[in-house]
Amino acid sequence: MLTDRRKETLEAWLNDRGVAWCAAVEACCADMWDAYHLAAKAKLPNARIVVDRFHLMKNLNEALTAARRTLQKQADEQPKAVLKGSRWLLVKNRETLTEEEQQTLQQVLAASPELNTCYQLKEEFRHLLDETQDSQTAAARLATWMAKVRQTGLKSLLAFTNTMHNWWSAILNYFDTHLTNGFAEGVNLKIKLLIRQAFGYRNFSSLRLHILFAFSST
Repeated sequence: MLTDRRKETLEAWLNDRGVAWCAAVEACCADMWDAYHLAAKAKLPNARIVVDRFHLMKNLNEALTAARRTLQKQADEQPKAVLKGSRWLLVKNRETLTEEEQQTLQQVLAASPELNTCYQLKEEFRHLLDETQDSQTAAARLATWMAKVRQTGLKSLLAFTNTMHNWWSAILNYFDTHLTNGFAEGVNLKIKLLIRQAFGYRNFSSLRLHILFAFSST
């Protein structure tokens, strides 16, 4: 557990692991925080760098939310009322919705053909992540998907495709490794719970000791 998220801090930690340890690392998965990836590239010479799929999906859901807000502002009064408050229906996995939520979602999508297109693109992307088994196939499918996004003309979704271009190699590496940050996110969730239970900490050392003790007993 490190004091901050800076590249130099992570590099120092990797230096402490030693050259042989770093050379033995085969893959490194992280969110799209530049410092993590730059440190990994600098110190893990043989590691395949992977973007975490769940952070990628979170980014797309945020783009969908931005698109919904734009379309809602442009809509007439009746469809605007239907679209209001529909954020969670749109970003949740469709198969997890209740029957009542499914019906409400259908009303939302019927109120805006453009939003329906965005939602279908989101679902298509999610299934692409679930179903594609190698980077070569993924590259072709993602290129087709991005072409569909460009046809929508919505700035928020186009911004997401720019993010994909910037992280293209690391995104494709997911389809060959299928690595995710699931374990790390579980750790983060427990740490947040510990902080809430303690009503915060006055210094990092106390927080670190509490966290190490909590995980040593599980």
